[in-house]
Amino acid sequence: MMIKNEILEALKRQKNLLAFSYGSDSTALFYILMDFNIEFDLVFINHKTRIHSDIEELEARHLAQKFHKKIFIQNAPYFKNNFEKQARDFRYAFFKKLCCEEQYQNLILAHQLNDLFEWFLMQFSKGAGLAELIGMKDREKCEFFTLVRPLLFVSKDEILAFLKQRKIKYFNDESNENEKYFRNFIRKHFAKDFITQFSKGVKKSFEYLGKDLQDFLGDEKESEILEFKGILICKKHESLISKAVKKRGVVMSWAQRKEALKGDCVVSSKVGIVYFKQGLNDERALIFNYEFCEKLPKSFKEKCRQAKIPRLLRAYLYHHHLEPCDLNSKLFDKKDA
Repeated sequence: MMIKNEILEALKRQKNLLAFSYGSDSTALFYILMDFNIEFDLVFINHKTRIHSDIEELEARHLAQKFHKKIFIQNAPYFKNNFEKQARDFRYAFFKKLCCEEQYQNLILAHQLNDLFEWFLMQFSKGAGLAELIGMKDREKCEFFTLVRPLLFVSKDEILAFLKQRKIKYFNDESNENEKYFRNFIRKHFAKDFITQFSKGVKKSFEYLGKDLQDFLGDEKESEILEFKGILICKKHESLISKAVKKRGVVMSWAQRKEALKGDCVVSSKVGIVYFKQGLNDERALIFNYEFCEKLPKSFKEKCRQAKIPRLLRAYLYHHHLEPCDLNSKLFDKKDA
């Protein structure tokens, strides 16, 4: 299977947490990491939405015990509306909490080539820019840890062949057949057969697209969306801003995307966007959950004024006990920004 050696070598030197579901992808990744003598612990989220959810949790416990792995298990609440998004937000909030508390340097995810292509088609069908179309990267820096996806250029067929050859047990998620979820519709009617026939070319195309995005934006760091205390920071670029706003729960329309580039604004009364200039031709967008404060303390307002903090962002900083000077330090630290 096509897994970058530099990713595996980096994982050997750091503390790792594997997001594990006992599905085919995360199970294959479990044994691949074992084959390469990479140390890791497990985190399992039980959404209790399937018949076998509790059985899968019990089996995950047994697997962890068998191989002397620490496992963290969390039950998710019932999400009535927009299940996919709320469930994802819950998972990642718990992952972030664990990584911070237990000082994991990497969160290892089992996203694979089919996931990458499905995302591409979903975004392509809605109208998207290059940064949104590519979506996931094999390594993606977050504020406190790095997301690592070793299987991102490995197809589902390769994963299933690996499991079959090794006679490794895993569980099927029957909800993947439910076409009320857009991703499942895209998978069944478009992505699955295409990847089966053209996986080699798709892998190569995503490699080229990644390089094109890097060349288009300049330095590799320019294509990243950084995070500081819940504030997402990226280059002032339409696709990157749209991608960051989506991370905060809002999918921008074409009109909203164009309007956002004109200056500081609030999208759908939920997400704030403000801009900071770092140089003559370098402007950063800051994306955050918009908050309002009827009356800020005069001393805090003065700190914001001196630090040139945009008005839309001040309430967020105040509510989250963030000093304006700390944000400025982050923005103008050339190692991070």
